[in-house]
Amino acid sequence: MTHPLSKYKPIADAITVLFHPTAEVVIHNIKTDSIFYISNPVSGRKIGDISLLELDGHEFGQGFEHELKENEFVIGPYEKAGEKGQRVRAITAVLKDEADIPMGLMCINQDFSTFEGALDILDGFLRPPKSVQHPEILFQNDWRDQIKLEIRSFLESHDITLEKLTLDIRKKMVAHLDSKGLFFAKKSIDQLATILGVSRATAYNDLSYVRKMKNQSKGL
Repeated sequence: MTHPLSKYKPIADAITVLFHPTAEVVIHNIKTDSIFYISNPVSGRKIGDISLLELDGHEFGQGFEHELKENEFVIGPYEKAGEKGQRVRAITAVLKDEADIPMGLMCINQDFSTFEGALDILDGFLRPPKSVQHPEILFQNDWRDQIKLEIRSFLESHDITLEKLTLDIRKKMVAHLDSKGLFFAKKSIDQLATILGVSRATAYNDLSYVRKMKNQSKGL
């Protein structure tokens, strides 16, 4: 029997073909908290990966809708960070079954990093639609996205790019991420190493160093 979410696959493919190569479309299965389908997977995610939405529950149909505003079944647009911390604008559509109960999410992610130079020039003339605050309902459990967003925020506050990170500033960034409690997940260090373009061992050494300095400052 064909899964109800399968009917949305052609829509996902059509969007990525139209906006190729900068768009990625992900269909999440809320019931299984996993990726049901992904078109143009530039993020490196794949079908079956955990979504980290954790929206399902014993009374999911009621609980999730109560967290949304009335008739709010399109969430966004909002900004998030790509695999390298680049600017990504996204929008999410809530997909419902025949009983009018949410069964999935279609997330359209558009990488704007290649256009940032032009956007900066045009910013004074044409401003993009106002983005809503980062939706907690979608990302409260996604440590991967939280790490990328914090890295992006750190880079912007220090007016620096990943490519120009010095060892000292890199360790300050690791300390900042650690202060946010973002290294609780098993593969969080792997994610950090990938973004920074360093080895897993280097990322672990940086984290060990900043924690050692923190303990010394506390006299531990």
